[in-house]
Amino acid sequence: MENHLAFYGGVAHLGFDDLSVPAISQPTKRHRATPTAAPPLSFLGEDISSAIRQQQLEVDRFVSHQTEKVRRELWERRRLHSRRIAAAVERWVTRRVRAKEEEIEKIGRLNAALEERVRSLCAENQIWREVAQANEAAANALRADLEQVLVQGEAAGDDAESWCDNFGGAVPAAGRRLCRMCGAAEPSVLLLPCRHLCLCAACGPAVASCPVCTCDKNGSVNVNIS
Repeated sequence: MENHLAFYGGVAHLGFDDLSVPAISQPTKRHRATPTAAPPLSFLGEDISSAIRQQQLEVDRFVSHQTEKVRRELWERRRLHSRRIAAAVERWVTRRVRAKEEEIEKIGRLNAALEERVRSLCAENQIWREVAQANEAAANALRADLEQVLVQGEAAGDDAESWCDNFGGAVPAAGRRLCRMCGAAEPSVLLLPCRHLCLCAACGPAVASCPVCTCDKNGSVNVNIS
């Protein structure tokens, strides 16, 4: 009868044929089977060690993969966060720059308006200066004309006195300077711009043109000749 030795889970088991062997012979057969069981146990240990190493490698690869995945996710989140911060800062800077540009444009418009106002005031000042100079020149000319009229009046008075002395009588009415309108009063209104002293105080306001040269009157000056 043959001996059958089987191993299940690292434990040796005898076949059914071995059960018929007498009890005395079993220890001898079991002692003989012990040397043949050592190699399968050694192979089994190596398989387990290899399986454990393989499992450890897989665990290491999984941990490394998860670590790399987490690192990439954190990097992506930081990148997105940095981009959002940069975009927010850019929008804020853009708003500030736009506000400053609008303020600069407003100040520029105000400066342009002020410069235009200054130019207008300078031109107006120049006009008034020219008007003042023209009025001063007209006043000087009028003063010279009045002085000339006064000199002519004094000369006419001297001539009248001389004529009166020569003939021994009063000066006739025809020798007096009379108003060209009424012919009764002495002229005391100087017409402008012709500068003729030919109207009395009563006729001066009612006349629109000079009775001497028919020039249109645009003003008059009352002259007191004493």
